[in-house]
Amino acid sequence: MTFLKCSCRGAFMAAILATALRLSLSALSSEDELFMPNQPDAVPTFLIIGTAKGGTTDLFEQLTSGVVNLDPNRPDPPLPHKPRKEAGLLSRGGIDASKMLPQRLQYIEYLRLLRHPCGNATKGTFQECIATNATKQFTLDATPTYFFSAVAPLYLRELSSLSKIIMMIREPVERAEVLYRHYVLAEGRWPDQSIDDLAKDFFMAINTEKGVVPVLQRAANCSFDDVFCLANSWRDISGLSLMDSLENKLFAAGMYRYALAVWRYHYFRPGRVLVVDSHAYFERRADVMETVIRFLYGRPMLPSEQKHAASGEVWRKVVIPPLPKLTLSPPIRQQLSEFYEQHVMRGMFQMLSDMRDEGAWLVGFDGEPWRKCPGFTEFNAAAKRKPSLAAPEVIEAPERNI
Repeated sequence: MTFLKCSCRGAFMAAILATALRLSLSALSSEDELFMPNQPDAVPTFLIIGTAKGGTTDLFEQLTSGVVNLDPNRPDPPLPHKPRKEAGLLSRGGIDASKMLPQRLQYIEYLRLLRHPCGNATKGTFQECIATNATKQFTLDATPTYFFSAVAPLYLRELSSLSKIIMMIREPVERAEVLYRHYVLAEGRWPDQSIDDLAKDFFMAINTEKGVVPVLQRAANCSFDDVFCLANSWRDISGLSLMDSLENKLFAAGMYRYALAVWRYHYFRPGRVLVVDSHAYFERRADVMETVIRFLYGRPMLPSEQKHAASGEVWRKVVIPPLPKLTLSPPIRQQLSEFYEQHVMRGMFQMLSDMRDEGAWLVGFDGEPWRKCPGFTEFNAAAKRKPSLAAPEVIEAPERNI
């Protein structure tokens, strides 16, 4: 499956469609009006994607914990008991889209990975199983790998156009540093290489590997509102040999604006996507979870959900020992900041504003570390003009190493 080549005609049509969509949503003034009912038979019902170390595991636990998922006062269908967090099928190489249709082998495999009640149905009993069980249980898939996949949104579109998506975004320099620490401390990688060493090798690869600089420059030159061009740019970046190594992905995967455009162009629907500021989630999780629950279920939080969100426990929290190799030096931090300024920050708030106009839900992005981003003030001023869409008030919290 391939993307169409970027063209003036494609960009023009994308702009026309985006304008029409914004006009159709202009009368909507609250999240309640933007809420779209769940499709319990969508596979998966919910999908959590976002940057690694952005809180996807923590959010997965918030939604699947027995304390909330099996609450007798819960009015919604439950999620499977102990579902597999990272099924990973949609970003697996060699997927045949025709085999992802209902009753085909890869579709059944995906149901099994999601602990769907019809995952073990036979071909003869499949239709009856779906008819009687599909609305009795929600399904959930959650992995950062989908966010950066150029094909995952296309495969998901073959399965369902109605799954709800939660995307989590973390400031890219901090994300790279924290993810490096995770690999070193939890997985024992790079015992002899500091994060500065890996960053220097990344910038050297950009400047020496054939074709990398022109591809990145074309991406940076895309207009902020040209989703078609941005999506095709991520396809081109994903195909670079630069992306073959984990060391380079540690930094290249922080180019959110391009990766997000693929999902916007090929999959997102009004009322079915929520973009979460990871920093707001970590600092005021109970407030952010209030929006997450309203987005998913269209109701306020249950007491069990409120208590669980306020517990303060953070999954996969990394305690940082005082080792210099785990922290970026000021010159390398500055170099990375300038790289992400060009490829992420410069157009991020324009992107978020456009998504909000297109019917996306947003929470956070109203405090640090985003204040210096172009468009921050205008983005949050517009949110205040729509009180029900405004992010919660910023509450100062102690710094966490996550």
